[in-house]
Amino acid sequence: MDKFIWSIDKIEKRFEIALKRNATVLGIDTASKTGYCIAKTDEKKLILEIGFVAIDVSKIKDKDIRHEMLYNAIYEAFTGLIASKFDTVVIENVFHSFNPDTTILLSRLGAIIYTICKIKGIKDIMWKSASQARKALGINQKCEKGKGKETIVKRINKRLNTNITCNDEIDAIVLALNGLLQ
Repeated sequence: MDKFIWSIDKIEKRFEIALKRNATVLGIDTASKTGYCIAKTDEKKLILEIGFVAIDVSKIKDKDIRHEMLYNAIYEAFTGLIASKFDTVVIENVFHSFNPDTTILLSRLGAIIYTICKIKGIKDIMWKSASQARKALGINQKCEKGKGKETIVKRINKRLNTNITCNDEIDAIVLALNGLLQ
């Protein structure tokens, strides 16, 4: 897990947003490589801890077994990560892809995470699409064809003054920051 610390004022200026103080938010980008970001604020600082859960099931030929392994791994990872200390959890809403199996898989991953949050007593659970979340932070989403994710990663890294290469972690950061918006 990587950790970044900024002055809240600096981030609010760079994104032209206002963030809640003394809050803890978890942002989750659901995918076969699921990114997460724990965002904490006090009166002066914003702390982001980022990571991802990656399960390589590509060599398993049977789709049902592959999905079952992925569901179990996500359940295990997020049962340990999600705690009642979170004021808000923001889960990425599914983007309807051309592949119905992918849409179903991502929907189920989100549902597993949502259920864990409910069991752990988290009251504020939000669903945001990646594009909704980026728009709320003023991130320009117009990109050259075929370079969308790469361009978004560059734009967010520029605002944060970081060099994060994993787009799942970048999306999780964007989701977590949305949970901190006033």
